[in-house]
Amino acid sequence: MGEGMDRLPEGLYERLLDEELREQLDAHPELRPVLRALDDETAPHAYSQFIGQLLHRALRIVDAKERLRLVNRIIELVSATDGLDYLARKRLLSTEKSVLTELGSGQESLPRSHTPLGTSALLTGLGHDPPLEHELRAEMATADSVDILVSFIKWSGLRLLMPALERLADRGVPVRLISTSYMGASDPTALEWLTRQPNVTVRVSYDTGGTRLHAKAYHFRRNSGYSTAYIGSANMSHSAMTQGLEWTVKATEQDMGHILERFAAEFSAYWESDEFEPYTEADFIRFRQAISAHKQRDRDGVTFFAEITPRPFQLRILEAIDAARQRGSFRNLVVAATGTGKTVISALDYRQFCGREGRQVPLLFVAHRKEILEQALACFRTVLRDQNFGELWVGGQTPTEHRHLFASVQTLNRQRPWERLGADHFHFVVIDEAHHGAASSYRALFDELSPRLLLGLTATPERMDGSSILPDFGGEYAAEIRLPEALEEKLLCPFHYFGVSDSVDLSDDSLWQNGRYDARKLENLLTGDDFRARQRVDTIRQALERYQPDLRGLRAVGFCAGVRHAEYMAESFCALGDDYRAAVLLGDTPAELRTQRLREFREGKLPFLFTVDVLSEGVDVPDINLVMFLRPTESLTVFLQQLGRGLRHAPGKECLTVLDFVGQTHRRYRLDTKFTALLSGQRQRLDREVEADFPSLPPGCSIQLERVAREQVISKIRSVLADLNQFIPETLRTWSEEVGKPLTFGRFLEVSGLTPVQVLSRRSWSEWKALAERQASPEDPDIDQVRKALPRIALRSDPELLSAVEILGQPEGVEEALGRYDTQKQTALHYLLWGQKGGLVGVDSLEQSLRKWCANPSIAADAAEIAAWRRAHQQVPLQRLSDLPFDCELLLHGAYGTAEIKAALGLSSLVKPGPTGQGRLNAKHLRAYVHLITFQKNDKDFSPTTRYRDYPISRTLLHWESQSTVTQESPTGQNYLHFTERGYTILFFARLTKRIEDKETAPFLFLGPAKALRSYEGDRPIAMTWELEYPMPAELFEAARPA
Repeated sequence: MGEGMDRLPEGLYERLLDEELREQLDAHPELRPVLRALDDETAPHAYSQFIGQLLHRALRIVDAKERLRLVNRIIELVSATDGLDYLARKRLLSTEKSVLTELGSGQESLPRSHTPLGTSALLTGLGHDPPLEHELRAEMATADSVDILVSFIKWSGLRLLMPALERLADRGVPVRLISTSYMGASDPTALEWLTRQPNVTVRVSYDTGGTRLHAKAYHFRRNSGYSTAYIGSANMSHSAMTQGLEWTVKATEQDMGHILERFAAEFSAYWESDEFEPYTEADFIRFRQAISAHKQRDRDGVTFFAEITPRPFQLRILEAIDAARQRGSFRNLVVAATGTGKTVISALDYRQFCGREGRQVPLLFVAHRKEILEQALACFRTVLRDQNFGELWVGGQTPTEHRHLFASVQTLNRQRPWERLGADHFHFVVIDEAHHGAASSYRALFDELSPRLLLGLTATPERMDGSSILPDFGGEYAAEIRLPEALEEKLLCPFHYFGVSDSVDLSDDSLWQNGRYDARKLENLLTGDDFRARQRVDTIRQALERYQPDLRGLRAVGFCAGVRHAEYMAESFCALGDDYRAAVLLGDTPAELRTQRLREFREGKLPFLFTVDVLSEGVDVPDINLVMFLRPTESLTVFLQQLGRGLRHAPGKECLTVLDFVGQTHRRYRLDTKFTALLSGQRQRLDREVEADFPSLPPGCSIQLERVAREQVISKIRSVLADLNQFIPETLRTWSEEVGKPLTFGRFLEVSGLTPVQVLSRRSWSEWKALAERQASPEDPDIDQVRKALPRIALRSDPELLSAVEILGQPEGVEEALGRYDTQKQTALHYLLWGQKGGLVGVDSLEQSLRKWCANPSIAADAAEIAAWRRAHQQVPLQRLSDLPFDCELLLHGAYGTAEIKAALGLSSLVKPGPTGQGRLNAKHLRAYVHLITFQKNDKDFSPTTRYRDYPISRTLLHWESQSTVTQESPTGQNYLHFTERGYTILFFARLTKRIEDKETAPFLFLGPAKALRSYEGDRPIAMTWELEYPMPAELFEAARPA
């Protein structure tokens, strides 16, 4: 073809490389093609799509008589392949009527929907389209089970479907329906009618305001393989189903199977979730109350209406507190933004502790304000389901029993009840908002009380007087609610964050001292008669005009570099006219003036407040709807604090607008940490997030960077991530003047914001330190091989294995390890350290293996330090399983590599690394099947075709697919279906992704044994739903669940 070759249009593709495409690319060298490898997991889908489209075009061209013969020749070719001979029976027959349309034992024919069963379609409710309710009725007539998801139901809509629903009841077809009391929109009578049908089960969310369910969808399953689903914008109401321009997509199992798989996965996850509760006749009154309460809701009543079931992030925090106590730490601090349900966590923790003790142990709950104590008491009563629990001790109220006290810190300091009752009278002490007030007011509580458990709740680890709160809690916090979690749970108001290109250059070395900006010099630059300061005020005004042109109802707070800067900004704004009325709110603003300004601010008469320190007491105004960052903030804590001030929900407030002025900053200033803190856990590498305009934000939130600001941010992030060779040594060199605390591996991670894998994937910890000090690199004989063990160790969690690594870092460590651990543990240790069998390492006994490791002193010492750090940061409680039919050293919820799992189950030895099954190991000597599940199969991209094979439905239910060759009739299939009778143990291990940060193989978490096989269907593979004996960790479930 040469010159006449078509030039491909520029743009995005997902096209397989064939000969024609290769020629087209070669013909246009001026275009830059980006190619990537095809992932094994998605290949079957990609290839069959390619062949399908090819065939489709070919069959339209071929003579009608030839079509059948061509198709059969392809089938013959495929069935001649090894192991696929069973496909030969798929040859098509040549008859006049060759399409089966119905099969039944009755005489009359079945109703059929207007659109085909095997081809997906778009219905718009106009033109030639049948009305949606007509199609739904027809689909119901032939379904074998029905799942419905609608955010609300009206009687007017239900009555159109009533005849069809009644016929479903006559046929005994199960119907599951999920709905909500959202905005008080549902008709209780409609839900009550549905619940009274014998075949219908209903679940509802009672949370009338915050529910996240907006979906409208219907799934009609058919055992014939011709299931269909309708997904669209129509609720179950008359207007939505018959009038309105409501669009609905009909998806069919035949051509969009992966959509129906996802439907089933999401629906079952909702069904099992705590948010949707069973709705039976007993609940009719409660639901009517929820609806009417919404309709006449008074704004300030704190109701704990549906707040009993712990949210997933609260479960994660309870697990982290448990794990800390397992390590012997009984003073635990939880860091969580205001408004995120800290009190609920303390109540759940108390309930759990009482459950283990078998009684309600004496409790002391301390806070500094009466309102907090009243809310806490109401919350504890709801969680404990005991309306007589607890007594208030604040102001004029005096308790009589002193067993469960909710007391103010002021009262306690006056009354000092521990002198009467004894220091250990209260077993469980909760200190809320522990950062408030000077440290001295809480001193007595920490020094005089000796409870069995002390739980601190705080919004920030820094106290008002600048001292840290951490020393009172063993130097670290047990858990924190991350901002993205709180936003995903709708506990906080979503933000729209705009990065505005700043006119001021702050990159000069003279502005930087001891790891932070010098506040005085920064202020000099941002205030005064300087042309630059005036220009900057103009930049700020232009940003307001662009992003918030309507200043009515505005309540904006600007965070400044210092008092002079705040005053300068307020004066400059007042000079812009009445719309820009502004005032300052500073630490030394007199009390009456502060009260007056805050009142005017709340009432909307004073739109702008400028302040320096976020924690100036009393700036707790939920109505703030715009935040301006007018100076760079080095401390991530302070940045999140300042942002958090604006994230509280308030009536009529849809979102918080954030204006951040991003300019040239000093090279040591970290811009990247604040973005990382706003993105949810499943994020990509940060520079890719910025380039792709932040796909991983919580719902409702958005980050937009102006062009110049975006370039600044990307180059900043690259200078850290891409240039760790520069960044790590520089951070180590400036450590003593910038941080001032002794350097440890764990502290380095905290300060640098890097992950262990980022730090250890290229050099060992000792090598980095030598590089920073410009000293000779360590000369361990096997350094290139043993260095690879460090990131592995940083990702493991079994305290015994980690302790073994610590022991090997000491003199005489080998003798101690050999004496302490059995062969299986030593074998696991060998594979953790060396990652391959003894022969390849050049050792022929386990003792030699450990001695050879210890001959690399710098690495052995690094490994010991890393293992100690990891052991102190376990986020999930671990336990030994005593109920397995064989001895098993693996700890439930511990993180292990495949090699350690094989060693522990006796499947490998120093000489033989054991079986290399993809995802499944058969431990015949134990009669156990071991499953290693990776929830997100495809490394690179979100893949809808592979995502819904293996996933958790709830913390105890797991959807899992067998190998693609297994049938129900085969011996393996039978062993699965009858595992209990046949005495098989089914063990599950799971991880989220194959690799961590594209570098290190991710370990598996041990989920323990299966308890029961709840359901199964299909062959090659069999899709099964397993019930686990123990609930999986909340964090893994959160990340892996489909919903």
